Amino acid sequence: MNDVCLNCNATITPGSTFKLPNPRKSPETVAYVNFIHEANYPDLCEKCSPGLIQDAYIIIDRKISEQLEMIQARIVDYPMFTMSWLPASIDVRFKGMITANVTVGTGFFSEFSQGFSDFTGAVNVKSGMSHKVNKGEAAARSILVEKAMALGANCIIGVDIDYGTTANNAATINMQGTAALVSNLEALVHIDELAKAHELQQAYDRVAELRRWSAGQILATFAA
Repeated sequence: MNDVCLNCNATITPGSTFKLPNPRKSPETVAYVNFIHEANYPDLCEKCSPGLIQDAYIIIDRKISEQLEMIQARIVDYPMFTMSWLPASIDVRFKGMITANVTVGTGFFSEFSQGFSDFTGAVNVKSGMSHKVNKGEAAARSILVEKAMALGANCIIGVDIDYGTTANNAATINMQGTAALVSNLEALVHIDELAKAHELQQAYDRVAELRRWSAGQILATFAA
């Protein structure tokens, strides 16, 4: 009795002189396709799987990109506090110090433009040094939040920011804080802001899950 694919009923064969091989896909690949397509394929083979696998690669890349865009757009929703102390009622576990060092932009003309704007009393946040600092702060904040979530924290306390410039007029932003896990975060954050923070954490967890599946499929492909 021939061994057949349980999905398409094609014969599973190593191939021969006059017949192309049709190997069965690994359980890891079947699980990957089912997860991405939200399907329940019992089996897959070389004949029926190429389109499904290719679509899965496209879908997982799109989903990761969408989640990362959402995280970037809502990074300000992650709880960050400049205070270095917390009320005695707060149940906190410290995860460790985290840092972000960002250097943004160079260029004589943008600095000349910014200097002229400052001279006339107008600060343009879309160009010059102000733009660099704002851009650098956003980048540094994103780095801190990613590091905090990777440590399993749900907030950052004791946040400190230092600013500077380099010899070639680039802006430097150094941001640091302590990643912490607060079990009763609702005692520190308004319920509406807490809901936003939870959504941000869910998006981060979703990206981590998708990346694990993607890495697992790559390993399974090389092992095949």
